[in-house]
Amino acid sequence: MNRPLRGLWPAMLTPLNSSGRPALDVAEKLVALYVKQKLDGIYLLGSTGQGLLMSLQERMEITECVVAASAKRIPVMVHVGAVSTDDSVALAKHAAKVGADAISSVGPVYYRFGTDAVFEHYRAIGAAAALPFFVYHYSAVNSLSLGGREYVERLLKLPNIAGLKFTDRDLYQFGLFCAYAGNRLTLFSGADELLCQAAMTGAVGAIGTFYNVWGPACQAARQATIDGSADAGRKFMAAFQPALDEVLSSQSMWSFMRAAMRIKYDIDVGPCRAPAGTTDLPWNDADVKRIVDSVDNVVIGGK
Repeated sequence: MNRPLRGLWPAMLTPLNSSGRPALDVAEKLVALYVKQKLDGIYLLGSTGQGLLMSLQERMEITECVVAASAKRIPVMVHVGAVSTDDSVALAKHAAKVGADAISSVGPVYYRFGTDAVFEHYRAIGAAAALPFFVYHYSAVNSLSLGGREYVERLLKLPNIAGLKFTDRDLYQFGLFCAYAGNRLTLFSGADELLCQAAMTGAVGAIGTFYNVWGPACQAARQATIDGSADAGRKFMAAFQPALDEVLSSQSMWSFMRAAMRIKYDIDVGPCRAPAGTTDLPWNDADVKRIVDSVDNVVIGGK
């Protein structure tokens, strides 16, 4: 696919059936929705997609389903991060084999490793497949004590490196990455709550959970900000941030997402894979609709 990897990408929810198994028919519905909405890509099996809670076989089945359903109408970036480097390499090779457009990986999880070990993990993944590779910098899971310049220079030495998914609220650090990388890396912001702010800092794309629910609205607001309307960005974020705050502070994000997708799109993404969502409380439909409408009703550019 020659389509540039940038713009607004939902971190796709992984639908499960009542037995807790991947609901591939529902995954196809999600892909069709994103294509209809003309979103810019799909980020598959990341944190939102519960990839690390799935078996390797399940992750491969989901990848095959989504890549096939996309039919090259929308690019698919597959998150291949795993506890072991060997598993990540296997997933990267599989993604390339079935026709994914890019791969991504978070750093090593559970065990704490030094900088050299983390970048060796990335090197092995990048070398495993002839696909654009995007490191997933997720500060809630991985922390590296590197300055912006050194981080970028080490990234640039990785095989097939194409860019970075930066999920952090530190826009100063992200700004340094953008400044030092220039046009050598494609930098996606991963903090939904800083969608427009990150675009002004230099992000050429955004990947996030809540774009499943508000994809077109977020896409329009982000583009308006890039086109020079800071007022449009501020206006949108003044509604978007309080909506996210209400959902996140409830400690019941997963049940909100399920209810919102059902109410807005008539798509049931099913339960979560334990331990995700096990303590979530149910949402009242009226509250979900109120939050969804509070964002969708923001007028961007007269539309």
